[in-house]
Amino acid sequence: MARGRAGRLSLPREVKQSLPLDSGEHPLAWAVDDDGRWYVGTDRALHLQPGSPAQRKLGWEQIERADWHSEGRLLGLVEVAEWGEAEERTTITVAEPGALLELLRERVTKSVVVTVYAPVRGRRGLSVVGRRSPVGDGPVTWSFVLAQGLRPDDDDVQQVSQRALARAEAEVPSR
Repeated sequence: MARGRAGRLSLPREVKQSLPLDSGEHPLAWAVDDDGRWYVGTDRALHLQPGSPAQRKLGWEQIERADWHSEGRLLGLVEVAEWGEAEERTTITVAEPGALLELLRERVTKSVVVTVYAPVRGRRGLSVVGRRSPVGDGPVTWSFVLAQGLRPDDDDVQQVSQRALARAEAEVPSR
């Protein structure tokens, strides 16, 4: 099983050639699901099923989190969602995520430049998260994580989110 990183089996040439790599982008870790589909992490993005019709490329700043459930051999990815939209989830069944899971956690964490929490009602609140590609000077993208039970169309939630966003924007260091 090709799992990525130095000292392990290498990424097959046909998989690497099928990746829509940007100039200077390099594969760092990978895993193969139970159906033989590849998932390749680079210094800039996660490539889902390269070479297939379902191929997608997610910048690290577009991924909210990744989880590993060893009992079911499931690697779960949750994408950053637009305000009021449901998070998109991708589940991959792999024997061992190995270096790909490590890379996912490292790069997703590195993409976060600021997080601001704001209470809305009691202990329930929301977080504003600012992310930037961990390999560039691109713009900060903003997302909101609402506590269970809070709705994006609620007036209080909208007011608190705008104040928290302004606070988060003020905390971002200028480049």
